[in-house]
Amino acid sequence: MELPTVDYSDAYIEVCRKAGLPVNKLPKKGDKIDIAYELAMKELNPALYQNITSPDPNNLPADVAQRYKQGLMWIDDLKAYEDCGFTGTARTIRDAISEAQTQKINNETRAMQERNDKHAEYMRNKPKGMKFGNPLPPEQVAFAREQWGITGLADWQK
Repeated sequence: MELPTVDYSDAYIEVCRKAGLPVNKLPKKGDKIDIAYELAMKELNPALYQNITSPDPNNLPADVAQRYKQGLMWIDDLKAYEDCGFTGTARTIRDAISEAQTQKINNETRAMQERNDKHAEYMRNKPKGMKFGNPLPPEQVAFAREQWGITGLADWQK
């Protein structure tokens, strides 16, 4: 039984075309990659770069390597992945962070809109003027007049 082989030629040709670089020989693990091609692959298709260079998980810090082998990704591991050539994994983490931030902003915006709608509804339906409050008890009125120094009736009330 023959195992299928993975061919990255199409993805490599696409990266070269997008970057405006001439299409050359597909690099293999251990080959010296020209800096322009390396940067193009890291920017346009980081998974292709990671698959071509096949970085060794044992070069990662021990805790990061353990999580990588278990398929776990932590935000704090992003720099270690990038430093060791795991550009596809790093891009996946960055995309997940971006998606989470977008979702958080959407949720906060939705919550603000609900609060604003609730307040607008209250303002539309509240009675106009000062008639919506309960009248003050006579003790409070007398206490306030005493505090403010109001005695008797005003001229216009007579």
